[in-house]
Amino acid sequence: MKKILIFFAVFLFALTPQEILKSVPKNSPEYQLDLAIVQKINSVKYKEPKINLNPVNEYEYKKSFYKLIKFQEDLNNLPKKISSLNDKISILQNSQKSTDMLQLIYYKKLLDLYQKKLAYLTSNFPKFEKTLYKKLENIVFDVKRAKENIDFWNRKLIENQKEFERLNIDLQKWQILNNPVKIEQTKNRIDDVLNIQKTIYKNLFDNELSIWLNEIKNKNKQALKDDSKLLNYAKRIDENFYKALEGIVSDYEKFAFGSKLIVYNTKKEISFTIQKIWDVLNYPLFKVGNREITPLNFLILLLILIVGWYIGKYYKKLIYQLRKKYNISYSASTLLANMGYYIIITVSFLMALKAVGLDLSSLTIIAGALSVGIGFGLQNIVSNFVSGVILMFENSIKVGDYIQIDENTRGEVIDISMRSTIIRTNDNIDLIIPNQTFIQNNVINWTLIDDIVRFRVPFGVEYGSDIQKVERVILGALEKSGLPYVRRHHKYDVTPRVVFEEMGDSSLNFELFVWVNGEYARRPRRTKSEFLKMIYNALNKAGIGIPFPQQDLHIKDSVPFEVIVKKDKDN
Repeated sequence: MKKILIFFAVFLFALTPQEILKSVPKNSPEYQLDLAIVQKINSVKYKEPKINLNPVNEYEYKKSFYKLIKFQEDLNNLPKKISSLNDKISILQNSQKSTDMLQLIYYKKLLDLYQKKLAYLTSNFPKFEKTLYKKLENIVFDVKRAKENIDFWNRKLIENQKEFERLNIDLQKWQILNNPVKIEQTKNRIDDVLNIQKTIYKNLFDNELSIWLNEIKNKNKQALKDDSKLLNYAKRIDENFYKALEGIVSDYEKFAFGSKLIVYNTKKEISFTIQKIWDVLNYPLFKVGNREITPLNFLILLLILIVGWYIGKYYKKLIYQLRKKYNISYSASTLLANMGYYIIITVSFLMALKAVGLDLSSLTIIAGALSVGIGFGLQNIVSNFVSGVILMFENSIKVGDYIQIDENTRGEVIDISMRSTIIRTNDNIDLIIPNQTFIQNNVINWTLIDDIVRFRVPFGVEYGSDIQKVERVILGALEKSGLPYVRRHHKYDVTPRVVFEEMGDSSLNFELFVWVNGEYARRPRRTKSEFLKMIYNALNKAGIGIPFPQQDLHIKDSVPFEVIVKKDKDN
């Protein structure tokens, strides 16, 4: 209850941090922490950023220049800090704990300080930068001494790097010997060497800065080349320092060279842009095993896959061209084209993985992921893929075959891919059918071995007709007709026959057995229609009756009925 009252009092009566601290018992665990927070709150005081804009010598000028870099760092970092503080404030503002309420006051005070500082620097930084640049003309830089110092510190850097390499060799040795004491000592010495190295880079930067500022002062375009050394040393010192300096260097060069900067700096800007792009392309996104994957890896992977895809398409086109030249069957050429295409794509994929540095053994990871995917809904895709491979090798269904899946679905196979098969019906409608349909269901292939098919054309004549005459009439009319049926074949007995099937309810039923091939076998309805026309005309001409269903109604005499005639009154 006491904490709740304190919470509301903070917002209603604006209790000071000291008053909140008084409400916390001194023997409680939170007291020391709360006391430390109160001290931090009291230490937060806004001071307007200051910079000496009237330097009189090299030392003072560089000191002001470093201050300018610090201001630019603040401009770069303050928005992030403000955003972070707002997040913390939103979390703490509903808390009832004294510690959280004190932290809330501290964060709000700090937020106010950051906002004031950001507003001040945003408003005044361009003026500071421009004014300090103009003061260059009054400063004398000791370039000779700076160059001597650079030579000295470069020698120190080489010695430092050798020492660093030697310590790394020692570290590996102690790691092999598994000597934890020596390992720890060596690591500490490596840290010392790195700290010395950072100091060396600071000295190199400081002296290189003198040279560069002198070149800017004299509007010497050599500054556009030497700034790369300056920025390189800055990056070795600290990333935030480097980013802040980068903007200031660019502004100083614009002040010095103005519109000429475009001419002087074109090559540098191109080089800088290329380097930036290269850095982005090599930025690690994630790891696969011990390999870091970058955007460049993705581009290489994509490029190889695109090249592989184009090679695969060209291969298919080449196979179809060779089909006409060497008289290869359409089904065989399609099989070669599709199989070669998928092999090229697969090889391209494996080459792409190898090119980006992935161990092909890592494909087991992908296989594991695929197995999970298959369990959650890829069964049909995999089934169709495997079925497509089976169809291509089994050759039970080929491109160019005329097949029938059910009573209403039949047509010519025009393509077999890994996932589906395309059938074109006689209505010129393309049906895309999953491959597993052909493996799991019964399929009629009218042209599996050859394209010769026997048609059965049913017809009927009336009772009392001469059966022998019917046979003679139909076969004679067939012989004289120009209908497209097969008259001779080296493999099959293709003699046309009239077969008496049954004595039906209203007719004597016959079937004409006749063989057809080629395109006539692929359009069964039209072909059967032509034969039925011939049969109908032949039977009519021979005077043989063609029956039709009829029913007789028999009325028994024993059933009485009346006929009532209603006369018209007028009659």
